[in-house]
Amino acid sequence: MDSAKSSVPQYSLTEQRREAVLEALAGLCGQRAAIVEERHVGHSWAPVTRVLLDAQYDGLGRSVIVKTRRVDGEGFGGPAHLRREIVGLRFSRTTGIAAQVLHVDDMNGFVIQSDLGSWPTLESVLLGNNATCATEATVGFARAVGRLHSATAGRHDDYRAALAGFGDADVSTGGRVGSQGIWRWQEVERACDGLGFPEPGRALDDDIGRLRADLDDPRQHGGLVHHDLNPTNALVADDGIRLVDFEGCSFGHIGMDASFLHFPFPTYSAHWAVLPSSVVESAEIAYQEELGAARDALVHYDEMLAVGAATLLVTRTLRLPLLASPGQSAHDRWRRRAQLVQQIEVFRRLADRAGVLPAMSTWLGRLAEAMVERWPAAGSPPPIFPAFAISGPLTPEPLAS
Repeated sequence: MDSAKSSVPQYSLTEQRREAVLEALAGLCGQRAAIVEERHVGHSWAPVTRVLLDAQYDGLGRSVIVKTRRVDGEGFGGPAHLRREIVGLRFSRTTGIAAQVLHVDDMNGFVIQSDLGSWPTLESVLLGNNATCATEATVGFARAVGRLHSATAGRHDDYRAALAGFGDADVSTGGRVGSQGIWRWQEVERACDGLGFPEPGRALDDDIGRLRADLDDPRQHGGLVHHDLNPTNALVADDGIRLVDFEGCSFGHIGMDASFLHFPFPTYSAHWAVLPSSVVESAEIAYQEELGAARDALVHYDEMLAVGAATLLVTRTLRLPLLASPGQSAHDRWRRRAQLVQQIEVFRRLADRAGVLPAMSTWLGRLAEAMVERWPAAGSPPPIFPAFAISGPLTPEPLAS
């Protein structure tokens, strides 16, 4: 965790919000509760508070989670993010893998959720020293994602109905959270041209068109997509994995979520590492088992996965100017470059398995080769998560070139 994100929380409850929370709790349980303690959950920039109550209340328990709206102008915020979380949790309430929405106050900008409990995150397990626990947690994570997709697959109309409470105001903007690169393809082309990397060229037009068509059709492998399935957003409870932080969720192509199991965690950077192939295979089997009811996705499973992986990867290529920036630390230079090269290799395996997107696979292969030629350390083997290391910590970092 960055030191800037481990200090005093920026989003503690204000007096106005606290009083509104107490009034809401009274309406939920029929009596006035008292708050005995407030515990910040997560990073200092994550507006999540565990509120401990003075007694056990029916329908609430002894504690609840209050998530408040981030403020525009502080880097990440606005009504859309919290509204998407509310809609996503309501829409997926039958899955059993997420919190329940107890009360929404859009005016004061907060939502009260059921408390899932104080459990270790998947990240903490992967950074631990127990390979068995890490394997079980990763497979459980895959089952939770599969359950989410199976329960929401094909329910686009139901999702739109869930949005209706907010009048769809600034909520559905999350639909392209993980696919910006597909819609900003010209920026990818300009980045490659400016950095002297292999340009995509017109040969990729068919593949880009195919991706856009799949993403634009909610009937094409559509379900609730979390979009941020990083190991910090998965709680390892005794009876299964619970997913948190649905602020970026939307109804979309489930392949984007499913590809997280293979990369793994394409948007994760704090302790970037990879999983053993045997664990990835076990996780994929578990995901498919849970997805079983979503027949359409299984019929074209390999294509679904390759399309999702390509979508996320193209978005990651928007970062090429950042990867070339001289202002990075040695660690960030190595990690960002090596991570993109590793993700390209993963996508190419998935595309080859599915027999799709040949032009994109060829171009990305040329891009990875050019990156390694310019930055040799980018081609070094990625580290494995400590729980699966034969001994000691992560593989030592190579010197960044």
